[in-house]
Amino acid sequence: MKNKFLLIPVILFLFYVSAHAEKIVLATGEWPPFTSETMERKGFVSEIVTQVLNSMNIESEIKFYPWRRCYQYVLWNKVWAAFPYSYTEERAKEVLFSDDVAFSTTKFFYYSNAPQKPSFEYNQLTDLRQYKVGAIIGYYYEEQFKQAKLNVDYVSKEKMALEKLFLGRTQLLPLNEMVGWNLIKKTFPDNALNFGTLEKPLDRKSLKLLVNKENQKSIDLLKQFNAQLHVFMNSKQYQDIIEKYSGK
Repeated sequence: MKNKFLLIPVILFLFYVSAHAEKIVLATGEWPPFTSETMERKGFVSEIVTQVLNSMNIESEIKFYPWRRCYQYVLWNKVWAAFPYSYTEERAKEVLFSDDVAFSTTKFFYYSNAPQKPSFEYNQLTDLRQYKVGAIIGYYYEEQFKQAKLNVDYVSKEKMALEKLFLGRTQLLPLNEMVGWNLIKKTFPDNALNFGTLEKPLDRKSLKLLVNKENQKSIDLLKQFNAQLHVFMNSKQYQDIIEKYSGK
């Protein structure tokens, strides 16, 4: 009986391959501007992944799901890959990661309409104890902030946290840099120039694809993808994508 259950993922993948002989399917979730079903070319990382596969003469389809389901679909062989994910040792027990596709830099944002921009310099998190810091419940930095004994105001949504920053109820807010500027443009377009970021990042993480580590066809395709990714990242096309999404 146990062996029958072990065969289920393989059977699902064989069905997936036969049903999608002319294209491969990838899974992602909403994280604009990195990935978004409503954006042109489905976002920054989606465009990179699609262009790399196009250069390999592989047709692809990107489907949007809740993030947990994206990961599960890789384990179940219902999609070839999911993205963008950062490497963790826990995930590496179950999946294989691609080479770096993009990077996620988190910085502290501030808001000021004064002619002289405020100076929030810090070398370590404890230097920020004097400020009220906005943050999102459940995000990875909770333990860091707790250990640094920061004065933190937690909310459930990034937009809500940004509104508090704008109203002066908090003084600093950690956000992915690209996500933060995208949210500012949408929420406070007339005040975007009054926002800024601290020079020192809170962190910088690489973003990758992940595939099922038990499926040889997935592994072989990932190797080909990695090789072509490095070629693509040295192209003008890649630089054009970076410039398109990096402007503030």
